[in-house]
Amino acid sequence: MGARSGVRAAHPQVRAAEREARRARRTYEAATEFAAISALEKAADDAGKAVAGLADAAARAAGEERERLATKQQEFANRQAALRGELAAAIEASDARRALDRAAAAVDAGRADAGLPAMEAALREDQRGVGQESTRGGARFEEVAEAVIRAHLLPELAAACGCDTGELRILRGVTLGAAGIEVDHLVVHRPGGTDETVAMAVVEAKRNINDIAHGFLQRQQNLAWLTGDRAAYDVERTRTRSFPTGHFDRPAIHTQDGERFTLTARSFAGFRRDPETGHFLSGLYFVTRPGWLWGVGSSAMTRLAHRASTDERWAPDDEAYLIALLEWLREMTGPCEAPDVVAMYAGRSEIADRIVLVPS
Repeated sequence: MGARSGVRAAHPQVRAAEREARRARRTYEAATEFAAISALEKAADDAGKAVAGLADAAARAAGEERERLATKQQEFANRQAALRGELAAAIEASDARRALDRAAAAVDAGRADAGLPAMEAALREDQRGVGQESTRGGARFEEVAEAVIRAHLLPELAAACGCDTGELRILRGVTLGAAGIEVDHLVVHRPGGTDETVAMAVVEAKRNINDIAHGFLQRQQNLAWLTGDRAAYDVERTRTRSFPTGHFDRPAIHTQDGERFTLTARSFAGFRRDPETGHFLSGLYFVTRPGWLWGVGSSAMTRLAHRASTDERWAPDDEAYLIALLEWLREMTGPCEAPDVVAMYAGRSEIADRIVLVPS
């Protein structure tokens, strides 16, 4: 059981106060005065926002305009004060609302006694730190992936096209102004003395091996659009300012390190669907780290960890509970997960080495 759940379980008065607050809320919302009080609360809140907005505008104005705004601000301040008076009277006359306020205060007091606010603040700080570290870790892994591409992939691709590795470039974060496209690394061939750009490989960098399935499915959609397979994508979802027809029917420019790379659908002519699986496989590479294959992505595992730390009914020794938990987790699985992608590549000797594992 998570720490927060354990504290709640150890303080049954908090749970009882929360149940009472929920009951009081239902009673209040069913009361005849609920709508009128809610309207007064909104009107008072709107008046307060107007006061703040006019105060800010008056501070930036001068002369007659400043005086006019200050007068308007005072009018709204008077209106806010009057509304607050009406609201206080309406609440005083409502037994249901006063009961709800008492119940809410009891919840706050019980939570404070149990130390929940401090624990929740610490949890938010921990999550913020994890998020920041994940971002930094992702950036570092992108650098590792590029080093792997240079050392292992470029020589292979250069040999395949009969060129020197110096004629190959690794483009990073390629979007092309297209909908849903952000290729981690795109290896292209730039024959000397020409403006032609030929895409040789799409490389996905995933720190967590369980996330390669998301990248796989996303690149299948992207490559369908990039190769002009119009039957495989919804044109209404691919329209952008750069591509108003929804098709890759005009050149796109990627700028990097002072160079301009012009890409068209012809640039991706070498990407073809595998006749057996129907997927784009041969030009799609992955750089990732070894790890257990969970059958779900890291976002689903994060949700599972959150549930484990907050579920007051957490019962890992209860078979019925575990079955229900498994069904809940299965709802988050996609049509293709990491074990499927690994099996697909591992089953074909010609592409088995295109999932590159980098030691942690």
